[in-house]
Amino acid sequence: MNFIFKILARLNVLTLCLALICGNFSGFTATELEYETAYGNPMKGFMPFYSEEGADDSVPYSMEWLYIPMTDLVADDGTLTLREGLERKLETIARRGHQAALRVYLDYPDKECAVPQYIWDMGVKKYEYTEYGGGISPDYSDQKLIDFLLYFIDQLALNYDGDRRIAYITTGLIGHWGEWHVCSEIKQAMATDRQKRQILHAFEFYFQHTKILTRYPGTPGSNNGQIGFHDDSFTYSTINSDEKYFFYNQLKRALKTNVWKTQPIGGEFRPEGQENFLKGEVTDDFQDYDECVDKTHCSWLMMTGAFTGNLSEDEIKTAKEASAKLGYDFYVSKIQVLNLFGKAYVRVGVKNVGVAPIYDDPSVYIGTDREEVETNQSIGKILPGETEYFTAIIDLESGDNVHIRISDLSHYGAYVHFSNVGGSTSQDG
Repeated sequence: MNFIFKILARLNVLTLCLALICGNFSGFTATELEYETAYGNPMKGFMPFYSEEGADDSVPYSMEWLYIPMTDLVADDGTLTLREGLERKLETIARRGHQAALRVYLDYPDKECAVPQYIWDMGVKKYEYTEYGGGISPDYSDQKLIDFLLYFIDQLALNYDGDRRIAYITTGLIGHWGEWHVCSEIKQAMATDRQKRQILHAFEFYFQHTKILTRYPGTPGSNNGQIGFHDDSFTYSTINSDEKYFFYNQLKRALKTNVWKTQPIGGEFRPEGQENFLKGEVTDDFQDYDECVDKTHCSWLMMTGAFTGNLSEDEIKTAKEASAKLGYDFYVSKIQVLNLFGKAYVRVGVKNVGVAPIYDDPSVYIGTDREEVETNQSIGKILPGETEYFTAIIDLESGDNVHIRISDLSHYGAYVHFSNVGGSTSQDG
């Protein structure tokens, strides 16, 4: 009896191609598949800042950077307004098939102050500064403010830990832009080491599902292996320097060069270098992008320059390829099928040819149009260069298409595409 497994690209499903003559062979019938880069996969790649209308999608993207002033989430009397401030934006992002990367801030230089009136009413001191365009900072060393932030983190986790519309949360809250530093003229406003530790421990304790990142490796409280890091000057102060403040040097001093195996690395492509990079030009004092990605195992970057809507074809190609180099990259390398007592034992090799794992563990299914089997193997544990074999025993009939697919990461259409010929054109699942 002949069973023909046709190749078909549909949705996020990679349909496997095999010609199998059941009953007339011993052992496995096997085939190997061809690689082709998949673009726009979830929880990785370049992302634009959130806007209500959405960004240009000439460069595919799966996440949107959601910067939220705390005044949107806390009323003047101290009442939390988390859902009023977040729900509409999260729904807008999710309905586009994307996920949010979220940060809450109190101080964004050269923008309206984001400190809720309730915090001033507690007696927290104001610091005015002129650097970075100027602004107003609260006194982060005031324990009254820290205690309120601990309560805020608790409530944020209560409402949003594990929310599939959110890919990552960065700790934010402290310092200019929520980046855990203040300018030299108000350095006395910075939180103490003890207070930094309190904030990070709160994120670790309350968030058990959503991945958390903070700005600086080695920050007190960041060494428990439960928090990732973000480099917001990516390619500018990342590698190849003796300067202590370079991101990779901070990872080395904190003994966190392998943290990427369990916790994400993200950040922002330094804005001053974005235009030249997309044009294929070198910017003085910037480092090689590919080397930065390979050394840090970075999964995602804010990259507003890739989403302006006026890039040339060459710039779009550069952005797409650079974005795809971030994070995981799953390639179905081999398929094996065994005729087993009238059923088919299917074994599919999935190799991670990227630079990081996927920081989630979605289900993987093998099946036909009539039935699917959830496999027992974990795609979230496949490190770069490793191959995991996903197996299932299924019934087959003549003409059946056998496929492998990964479940939706967001429940709104955040599907992982395999980097295979015929497997990267899917839109939803």
